[in-house]
Amino acid sequence: MHIVEQNLINIKERIQRTCFEFDRDPNKIKLIVVTKKFDKEALKPILDCGHLLFGENKVQEASAKWLDLLKIYKDLEIHMVGGLQSNKINEAISIFTCIHSVDRKKILEGINKSLSKDSLLKDVFIQVNISNESSKGGIGVSEIDSFLEGSKNYKRINILGLMTMPPPNEEPSVYFALLNKLAKKNSLKYLSMGMSNDFETAIALGATHIRVGEAVMGPRFQI
Repeated sequence: MHIVEQNLINIKERIQRTCFEFDRDPNKIKLIVVTKKFDKEALKPILDCGHLLFGENKVQEASAKWLDLLKIYKDLEIHMVGGLQSNKINEAISIFTCIHSVDRKKILEGINKSLSKDSLLKDVFIQVNISNESSKGGIGVSEIDSFLEGSKNYKRINILGLMTMPPPNEEPSVYFALLNKLAKKNSLKYLSMGMSNDFETAIALGATHIRVGEAVMGPRFQI
């Protein structure tokens, strides 16, 4: 058994245990395997396992790696988990089925304008800068209600829920709990939160989409 397959099994078992402990349905937890900086050869073992949900940070890297594979694997989904530049919107909506990092009105406008029947994009998350870090993208907590209200003007965009990343080296639970509260306040059902080091805490606090990279794929290398 390839090490990636064993890692995937281990992560799924941990998801199952956490869901059992916190009365969550494991079938409602989407495991996004983040493959940024892994080359096409590194993707083969996990595709061979039958896993078909992946995350990438950059449009150009995703295009180079996944366009051909999207034609081969019928149910393959690639989600964008990194920041999106407005000049990359047209390319992004032709590769990604979901974008987790919408954080500006300009991005909403661009997506709404560019979507067509041929676009792969189906859903988006609104990124919340829940810790108010200047180095991170995302809508401020105090602005999220008005931003979501304004987003209703973009009728072609389906906003699934909220996404966040807690600050490193801090207890993530307070940030995950706050995102859950914000989502409920705005009648949003889905939460994209939790990565390799904290996905169990995220599941306990309501995550529906977790973004796990190295815990499945192993150490990253540059491509």
